[in-house]
Amino acid sequence: MKAFNIFLCMTMVMALLVQQSAGWWFRVDWEKIITVAAKCYLAGCFSKQQIGELCEGVQKAMIKREEWQATEPRQVLGVNGMANNIILWHTGPDTCKVMGLSGSNCQRCIQDEACMKQLLATFQAADLAEGKDDIKYNFLIGQDGVIYEGRGWGVVGQHTNGQNLMSVGIGMIGDFTKSEPSQASQNALKNLITCGQAAEAVSRSADFTTGPEMTGKAFFEMIKRCNGLCTDQKTSPGKRSN
Repeated sequence: MKAFNIFLCMTMVMALLVQQSAGWWFRVDWEKIITVAAKCYLAGCFSKQQIGELCEGVQKAMIKREEWQATEPRQVLGVNGMANNIILWHTGPDTCKVMGLSGSNCQRCIQDEACMKQLLATFQAADLAEGKDDIKYNFLIGQDGVIYEGRGWGVVGQHTNGQNLMSVGIGMIGDFTKSEPSQASQNALKNLITCGQAAEAVSRSADFTTGPEMTGKAFFEMIKRCNGLCTDQKTSPGKRSN
């Protein structure tokens, strides 16, 4: 079954390529092709038992709001049904500036769990200062593969103007303008989406929405190259350092 699904995905993408490039190659709609490939990839071939074990591990390993000392949101707006859009961002070149860190000091921070918790609290404070109700993302993912709970499933975020109501916003922590996200963070992203679908918080036909200005050029180019996420199929939840 898994081999058939892979074959089906490849067939769909190739068919779209032929359709899109029938005129001129440079007119290929890469965003449309990425969307189709991502839908296929996210469909997966897991048994219920495998998904249950995976998601139990993901939930246990996740850093919850209270652990990074989130303040209470000003208000909470629930998503009406399942999210049909997965919106990816990177936190970008200014990731650590909210804490007055840069260069090697920033790199040390994003590799240290205690500093990362402080960074999440600072992100929330900055978002609240901008007039948002809470930290803007539903989830954030560190380069060690650890997932941080933002607003969580089923809650409308404030990450992308005009696209928040029926989406889940995920922030990959770091600047991916020139370098790609770590393998651990990509695997964590795949696991998180799989579990969101299993919990019926995310539609199995959900689209990926992103762009070079949203994820950084290197991350966006990687998504194009891999027709989705370049994940290791032998995945496990990110491990906490405690």
